[in-house]
Amino acid sequence: MYLNLMAVKQKLGNEQKRLARQIEERFMIPKELPIKLLRESHAIRNVGIAAVAALVLWNSVFVVEPTEMAGVRRLGIVTTQQPLGPGLHFKIPLIDQTDTLRVSVDVLRVNDLTVYTIDNQWVRIAVGMTYQIPREAVFHLLYQVGKAGDFGIQENVLPIIADRAMRIFAKRNTIKISEERETIANEIRESVSAQLKALFGLQVIDLQLAKIEYSPTFVASVEAAVKAKNDAVAAENTVNRIRFEADQARARAQGEADAAAIQAEGAKRAAITRAQGEAEALRTIGQAQAESLKARGEAITTHPRVVDLLLADKWNGAPPSTILGSQTAVPFFEINRTLQNGK
Repeated sequence: MYLNLMAVKQKLGNEQKRLARQIEERFMIPKELPIKLLRESHAIRNVGIAAVAALVLWNSVFVVEPTEMAGVRRLGIVTTQQPLGPGLHFKIPLIDQTDTLRVSVDVLRVNDLTVYTIDNQWVRIAVGMTYQIPREAVFHLLYQVGKAGDFGIQENVLPIIADRAMRIFAKRNTIKISEERETIANEIRESVSAQLKALFGLQVIDLQLAKIEYSPTFVASVEAAVKAKNDAVAAENTVNRIRFEADQARARAQGEADAAAIQAEGAKRAAITRAQGEAEALRTIGQAQAESLKARGEAITTHPRVVDLLLADKWNGAPPSTILGSQTAVPFFEINRTLQNGK
């Protein structure tokens, strides 16, 4: 048995030698390498070693940017106790793996999100959310949410924003959305902020409704309502104008009537005053005449020759044309006039 094994081993050795000779003959490999070739091979080896060393050293360090924080995993186990801040850090090449997460203030935009109101009208909105990842939430997002070392903000946060927006708009009437826009945005922000804080530890800084687009049916109904309202306002303005003009005409007529009445009253009072003045004047004249006659009567009674004195004052020097006697009247003739007429 032992002899058989030795024979097999010797046979295999002979086969190896034969194969080696065939390779040398085919590729013309000399039996002894020149010294120069040996030196070049040593230099190449040294360069390779240096390259490998440089590669190992390069893979031993990593840099965290100012807007990021990082963690290190070694064979699936997180080795860092706290998130690593900006700067140069070390790791074991080919074993340690680094995970980075952006923690600076960022904006997440949700475009063309369709929601429905309480009156079954669709509204297309755009939401912009400003947020930041706090330091204490970095490891939670890297290693406890989604795939390890890769927190997807889009796939994790967008569904929450969409759900909260739909809930808030479902309580609103379409016609009041524009009026209550700020209130709606605040309610969405509070709801989204509370949910993202509880699930992911995210800090929501602000949330805006960047766009509100209504359905064509609603826009047409609003335009029709606005037109009807404008027509009603125009009609009401026309009625008010006519009423105002009527009031103006009525006031003008009333003013003219009042003016005429006042004028008539003034004329009446003037006539009364004038009549009273004339009556007073007549009364005064009558009283004066009566007093004059009384005085004359008293004078005649007291002095009978007063009549003769008055007649003498009134006589113009011509003889009287008639003398009254006790029986008949005796005429007087003017001789000069008679003579002149006879001629």
